[in-house]
Amino acid sequence: MAQADLPMRLISTLIFNILQNDSPVVLVMDRTNWKFGQQNINIRMLGISYKSAAIPIMFKMLDKRGNSNSQERITLVQNFIDWFGQDCIDCILADREFIGEKWLGFLNEHSIRNPIRIRNNFKVFLPRKQKEITVWHLFNNLKSKEFRHYQHIVEMHGQLCYLSATKTVIDGKIEFLILVSFNKSQQALEYYRRGWNIETLFRFMKSSVDLI
Repeated sequence: MAQADLPMRLISTLIFNILQNDSPVVLVMDRTNWKFGQQNINIRMLGISYKSAAIPIMFKMLDKRGNSNSQERITLVQNFIDWFGQDCIDCILADREFIGEKWLGFLNEHSIRNPIRIRNNFKVFLPRKQKEITVWHLFNNLKSKEFRHYQHIVEMHGQLCYLSATKTVIDGKIEFLILVSFNKSQQALEYYRRGWNIETLFRFMKSSVDLI
């Protein structure tokens, strides 16, 4: 088995057909890295959210340190669309490192919902007020654990989008969770929580490797 060269499309199709039902799937994208002996492993993964975990369906080994670029992410998602069709995608979830004008533009052009967390110090442009602002200022008056949708459309990285946020206060320290989405912002937090499924997958993979 270790000597066999199995095309990713073959394996992905097998996994997809096992998991597929009549409902569109929630895709989760993330990247992780760890060491296997002396080997550095840096992998970008696309998984399907399933119950309390994410099932890996496609991946790309990165021959570099750090995050993938926008084109690498686009290629992974475009392959999924080519193989399984765009209509089967409910949304794509990703965290703060998966941001950028080209990447967000691709998702927007394909009408793919994508609640993505952004950093608190991101700048957004307010068309209604014709000014740029640091995004956390829009939610500074939130109460702890309150969740709110910013009612006006904003522009970020050249893309029109909506914002949602919640705020927590732990030991006097304020932490914002700010999400950008291009439609159905009312469901942004509910979807984003499912994005942690892939962290469950990564923890399992790393602990399994440690046992080898």
